[in-house]
Amino acid sequence: MGDEKMRGSVGLSWRLAGAVCLSAVGLAMPAQGQKATAVPDFAPPPVLRAEEGLTSTAEGDVQAGFNQFTARALGKAVEAGKELHYVLPIVLSDGEIFNPATGSYDKVRLRAYDGTFPAPTIKMLPGQTVRLTLQNKLKPEPLCGATGNTNIPHCFNTTNMHSHGLWISPTGNSDNVLLSIKPGVDFQYEYNVPADHPAGTFWYHPHTHGSTAIQVGSGMAGALLIEGKRPPTMASNGDLDTLLKGFAPDGDITKEVMLIQQIPYACLVDAKGNAKTEDAIWTCNKGEVGVVEDFDAQFDPKAWKKSGRYTMFNAQVRPEMKLNSGQLYRWRLIDAGVEETVNLRIRKSSNPGALNRLAAGAKAEEAEVRKACAGTDVTQFEVATDGLTRGQIFAKTDNNLQPGYRSDVLFVLPEPGEYCVYDDASGTDQVMNSPDNPKVIGVIHAAGGAIKGTQKEFLTEQLLRAADDLPSDVREVVKADLRNDLRLTKYIPHRDVTDEEIKISGQPQVDIAFNLEFKVPPTKFLINQHAYDPNRMDHTLILGNAQQWQLRTISVNHPFHIHVNPFQIVDIQPADPKVGLSDASKQVYEGMKGTWKDTIMVNQDAIVTIRTRYSRYIGQYVLHCHILDHEDQGMMQNVQIVLPDGQGGAQPMGHNH
Repeated sequence: MGDEKMRGSVGLSWRLAGAVCLSAVGLAMPAQGQKATAVPDFAPPPVLRAEEGLTSTAEGDVQAGFNQFTARALGKAVEAGKELHYVLPIVLSDGEIFNPATGSYDKVRLRAYDGTFPAPTIKMLPGQTVRLTLQNKLKPEPLCGATGNTNIPHCFNTTNMHSHGLWISPTGNSDNVLLSIKPGVDFQYEYNVPADHPAGTFWYHPHTHGSTAIQVGSGMAGALLIEGKRPPTMASNGDLDTLLKGFAPDGDITKEVMLIQQIPYACLVDAKGNAKTEDAIWTCNKGEVGVVEDFDAQFDPKAWKKSGRYTMFNAQVRPEMKLNSGQLYRWRLIDAGVEETVNLRIRKSSNPGALNRLAAGAKAEEAEVRKACAGTDVTQFEVATDGLTRGQIFAKTDNNLQPGYRSDVLFVLPEPGEYCVYDDASGTDQVMNSPDNPKVIGVIHAAGGAIKGTQKEFLTEQLLRAADDLPSDVREVVKADLRNDLRLTKYIPHRDVTDEEIKISGQPQVDIAFNLEFKVPPTKFLINQHAYDPNRMDHTLILGNAQQWQLRTISVNHPFHIHVNPFQIVDIQPADPKVGLSDASKQVYEGMKGTWKDTIMVNQDAIVTIRTRYSRYIGQYVLHCHILDHEDQGMMQNVQIVLPDGQGGAQPMGHNH
């Protein structure tokens, strides 16, 4: 693995999965190997329906007599909208994925939330208590944990849930990723979303150490939206949703979700049950079923490029989307991939006749981009990073998305016609050491009129009109900001972490260094020269403080992610001042300074400085590389936030009477 590469965008397109999806979506699937003649309609992920009554856990409490107030109290809370109850089963589900290499659908059998591909969108409001019963209906694993090494991927049917990006407690039955839910076990999570939680685009996925990559690579990831209904006032900032609500299709923010995934499915055995060679597993013949089960083969650094699989939007490979030109859209982009970078670009097709849904192989894919996608760039106006509203809208034509990233963008198709949505990997792929090839991953068919003026002028005009609906006392403040180069100061969720705040807290800087060590096989996945140890506490932080962190990487590029508290990016400097940042790194970090995030790529030639606050929650959680197979193999650390001891130090966790 000396030529270690990170990956950025995976997957063939889902058609749909199992009987559940067939009845819900109503699509007929061609037999395996049958050529696909029609492109299915593009749609957002389904929305998980909240239970109208009590969850099964609450009903069990009532029947057992554990709590005589449960039925009335929880029923009233649900009725009043203070509580939401969801049930989310995990099952092994059959489905089909379109394969451009053959022009047909490959059969797959994958772990899935609610039996559907893509996973359902979950919606919440600030101030709600959300009870989510996770039901692990996967098969038992008699040999689970037999290796004894926690950093060897294992127990692929053991799971849990991470509410990625939510600012809630990491303990107990909240966003606790240190527990394990075995097959046959139901567990009810209770998310107490604070009333002051920012609205935004978040997501959920499994996070059991050892099985995270296999499960997320199987498609177990979904959008988690905090809907905002609080307009800004002179005394308080507000939710950007209140400015943009008129642009959501049918007024429904769940229809803005664009879930980006890569599924590295492989047909490991032939129709007779015989094991296939490593090179043959990426071809699925008649009677064979694609799975995500072989960690070494399917998450090898070179596997994704070798597989020929495609990045998917909302579980479709190369979807064809019907949109209106001259209309403002918001896409909530969620990179729910395991390893791959996606450099997302939208461009008018210069030659629609050269678009070929069956383009397969690096040369054909690159030729399609070159011949068909050389028209006008569509500007992506980014309004939020990792769910958190920016202080100023940032215009980009190349949107660099890393595993775990979210990017909320506004855009307009300036004239009717065909548009390429493509992964512009012609430069350096920021997770891999060598570039992947560009490829079209979606096509937009736009009908309607053309805009007058530039895309930025159109956007500004549309937002100024939307601001007319704001309360009168704040309306002109918001409009003045928009006219001042598209500023959003009345929608920023967190105030800056200043030099003075860091000085008053008096906490030492935390240094993080990612590294891969290749000297003696197997490769070691390290942070600060240590592999993950569940019994070692790596960082003890004190509640009520702000702190500065500095991130770097010694070997290849790694996306840093930390749970619970978001961080603000305050500086990006070259690791070697004499050499400076590469052009690729400049593109990755462009416009990042000052933004709030929970995941940030750390390139080899960069040192990233961030600041964060520990203002509310105590407990234990983790930080890690968000290349999930790196995390499973040891690139993770334990973190705890504790109470101060009253003397400038940390109070030990546990019972100290």
